[in-house]
Amino acid sequence: MSLRTTTLVVVAALVGAGCNKPPSKRTQEQLEALQKKKAEEAKAKAEEKPAPLPVDVVKLDAPYNDDGNTRLQQDAACPEGLWALFPGQAPGADAAEKKANEAKRKDLLAQLKGKQFMVRLRAPTEVKLLPYDAPNGQFTIEVAGGVDCSDSFGNLTIAWTDAKAIDPGASAAKEGAEVTQNIWQAPPMTFTVPMKSQLDAREYEKKNHLALSARVVFTLDTVKVDKKLKKISKVSEAAAGESLGYGGGTEDWGAGRLIRAKLVGTRVALDHEKTQVLDKRP
Repeated sequence: MSLRTTTLVVVAALVGAGCNKPPSKRTQEQLEALQKKKAEEAKAKAEEKPAPLPVDVVKLDAPYNDDGNTRLQQDAACPEGLWALFPGQAPGADAAEKKANEAKRKDLLAQLKGKQFMVRLRAPTEVKLLPYDAPNGQFTIEVAGGVDCSDSFGNLTIAWTDAKAIDPGASAAKEGAEVTQNIWQAPPMTFTVPMKSQLDAREYEKKNHLALSARVVFTLDTVKVDKKLKKISKVSEAAAGESLGYGGGTEDWGAGRLIRAKLVGTRVALDHEKTQVLDKRP
């Protein structure tokens, strides 16, 4: 240690010793203050983030009853057998398995016909309370128009509004990509909730903007497959002294499979689904 470093250490020790509180006690208080601040921030963040929807807290009549519908979840596995609605080969690891699944297609189609499905949605992403519309004295509630699930063939969109295959634009493309993948975009359903006054509106928004949830019940209708065939440039690169090439063929960058659903009913509620806001049926 140099003379300069030794001097600085001694001075620092003397300065610390000259304070009213010993360094160890001061450090402990700072640590406790930091822990308290972190706990307060974590609590505030937890209050802002909605808790998962409880299962079967309320018992609802048809068509929103839990035991009367097949449940779907956003970005989860598709219900068994939806592949049967689409033309083309059946899924399977080999020819024998594909043949066996193809033999089940007719029965699967019969089971899916008229079968009711239900998805439970939650604020703030799937059920949204839009800013208060003062001139009209009402709130607008948006409820998602579809869900995505996946099976052995990949992604599948189920939409109960008029979904369209769109190009999300360059912002969604990987750097250097020649083309972007289409996606299915289903516009949200919209509902209005009237308010008596501006004061009521402020209280309603403060209390409920994260408390909204919805149940959407539907049956399956028609299917569609979006294709966007693009010829991809061939790419060559050198590796271990050899020239490797890939690409150069035609690839499908379409949005893929869509099932158009037929709405049976939409229920929006508060207080973990106990307080009904609206019930809309075709």
